[in-house]
Amino acid sequence: MSRSAFTAFGIGLLPDVRPPGAWEAQPLHQPSLQIRLVRPSTIADAWSGFDTVAWEGTIDGARFVVERGRAGDHRFVHGQAPDHDGVPSEQTRAVHHLCSEGQVLRCAPSDQIDPVWWRVVLDSVLFTVALLKEYEALHAGAVVTPAGVIAITAATGGGKSTLLAELLERGLTLMADDVLILEPRGAQSPLAHPAPPLMTVPASRTPTLAEPRRAETIASIGEEAWIAVPVHSEPVPLRDFVVLNRRPGGALSLTKIDNPLVALLNSLMKFPLTSHRERARFELASSIASTTGQWRLEADMDTTPGEIADTLLAGVL
Repeated sequence: MSRSAFTAFGIGLLPDVRPPGAWEAQPLHQPSLQIRLVRPSTIADAWSGFDTVAWEGTIDGARFVVERGRAGDHRFVHGQAPDHDGVPSEQTRAVHHLCSEGQVLRCAPSDQIDPVWWRVVLDSVLFTVALLKEYEALHAGAVVTPAGVIAITAATGGGKSTLLAELLERGLTLMADDVLILEPRGAQSPLAHPAPPLMTVPASRTPTLAEPRRAETIASIGEEAWIAVPVHSEPVPLRDFVVLNRRPGGALSLTKIDNPLVALLNSLMKFPLTSHRERARFELASSIASTTGQWRLEADMDTTPGEIADTLLAGVL
């Protein structure tokens, strides 16, 4: 248990090779996950066979599907699925496999040299593993303040990443880029766990951070930059939940949310989709509503990130 590892989403990571990002080695955290780089045939041999689709979406223009196997294992396919023998096609970007015990993740990217395949593993695959390990998750970015964690959610293209970059430039520390893993604590505010030390931001908005926290660009993806950014080193209680709404003609304002349960339940990730977990998520939303501040941050599309950050920090701190 004294073995060094990386930690993200409340899970101790033991990878075969160092992943991209501003990682710092820590004592091994439980629960833990071994990450092994393998050939597709190894995953084909380990896969118990398709049972159901757990969830699916689109990542970087390609289909991403999480499949549950007959033995309780999970397969993650980015791009075209491999054939019945597990052989990938030219359109298969990567296939990953989580064993039924949730302790070993096997990864078979089509291009092991290109670090971009890690983006899916360190985001969608890893937060799915965390959810399977009884954590919950907000679809939100987050920063750490001296008073606690501020979670910020917004619609796609709503300016969340740009606002996070602005807050980092002001000396706050990143807790999560896009998914905030939460550890429920009954009636207390939940603990927010640090995400992988990475961000995806508009290429024109890479945050300028003071040394030694300089943001390093790992890859360019379309009009975005995938960058390495240090995250807070330990879990911190959630303090505020902010819904950012930028719209044409919106007056810059920060107001209390009248019905926070609706906003919280809409932002909590609905996986696994079982009655037990649905009840747990409702209880978590109720706890957050009673122990944290819930805010609606309105702004016009032309309002500068600096003005939005000023309004946010003046209102919540």
